[in-house]
Amino acid sequence: MQRRRNYPTRYVGDANPNRKRHVHDLANEKPSCAVHAIEWAHNTVTFRTKEEAYAAGYTPCIFCMPYEPGAD
Repeated sequence: MQRRRNYPTRYVGDANPNRKRHVHDLANEKPSCAVHAIEWAHNTVTFRTKEEAYAAGYTPCIFCMPYEPGAD
């Protein structure tokens, strides 16, 4: 599904405290990432770099960042 917004950053995460904190790479987004669902729930948080997301406690998405250490 297509994203509704264009983001000024490459990485977005799900800020919902009830879900696992995954960061997604918009340059390599897959349908399984479901970024549209994060947007729909208004839980999108943006990061300039993946290192910034990791420092905030996010883990890489297994679908769009499968070769990153810790991806799940």
